[in-house]
Amino acid sequence: MKKLLLALPIIFLLIVSCEDSFDPYGELENKYIFNCVLRGDTTFQTAYLSKSYMVDNYDPYSNSDDATIKNAQIRIWEEDNVALFRDTTVGRNAESKYKTPFSFYYTDNYQPKPGAKIEIEALLPTGKRLKSTTRVPYSISFRKSESDTNIRLSDDFVQVRWSTYQPNPVFIPRLIIYYTKPVDGQRIRFSAVVPLNYIEFNGQFKPNYAKPNSDLAYGTDMKTFKKAMELISDGIADKSSIVIFSAFMEVYSLDENLSTYYNATARTNDAYSVKLTETDFSNVLAGTGIFGVFVRNYYILRMKHDFINSFGYTPGLSDVQ
Repeated sequence: MKKLLLALPIIFLLIVSCEDSFDPYGELENKYIFNCVLRGDTTFQTAYLSKSYMVDNYDPYSNSDDATIKNAQIRIWEEDNVALFRDTTVGRNAESKYKTPFSFYYTDNYQPKPGAKIEIEALLPTGKRLKSTTRVPYSISFRKSESDTNIRLSDDFVQVRWSTYQPNPVFIPRLIIYYTKPVDGQRIRFSAVVPLNYIEFNGQFKPNYAKPNSDLAYGTDMKTFKKAMELISDGIADKSSIVIFSAFMEVYSLDENLSTYYNATARTNDAYSVKLTETDFSNVLAGTGIFGVFVRNYYILRMKHDFINSFGYTPGLSDVQ
């Protein structure tokens, strides 16, 4: 009993000393964050620079000081060509926690060439340089002879195929229905993404969308496509007020950096896995962030009028054969 009584004060002192020295954050490490995702279908590109920060509590979202870095010099090299970024600011939403304008960098005269190797560099006002490289993915070619061009009542399946010269390609496919409906007396344009299938849960249909993959085709059964068409008018009494135009097959080709980023941050092992730590992926030298490029390709699928009318909707384009 005496040994136990002697041990209790020692344990108490150890607990108190640990509590006094415990720091959940540690010393702030100055890190520079550089994010730039280029688009292969436009000449307008943007980039964003910021730095790490510390908060006074345990909520990282409580920070109200903008950590954006201004007055940096950003350049892109593609072979012998150089594109310069300029900094600019735009207003924020009134509900934003930041009260200063949003700052970013942009160029409106650079469009990456398919297959080109490109390098980017951000020279900070402190003299520090952040760098990264990537290779632009190739555009794809849709194989029209093996793809559907029109959507009919008699179809059982909707499928689109394509080809590419890209080694180890990764794609994000999306089948989208474009339509308009009246909102507050005005006709507004909307889009609905058709999933691979729907999963019914508690009386509601949950969409299961396509994940990035290396397949050279995308398809969905007509049952799923019709369900997507039906859900467009959910809660709308006058079905004829919805005007259907057409469906677009969008295929985004990702470079190696974006493919790796997605695999590292978005995917889980299975439905029973729980992610306890945030994956920290970066391909920026001397800093952290992501530099990548994607190319968007699209393919039009027209719908027959009798198919559109079967839902009570109004066709927005001329009929197809």
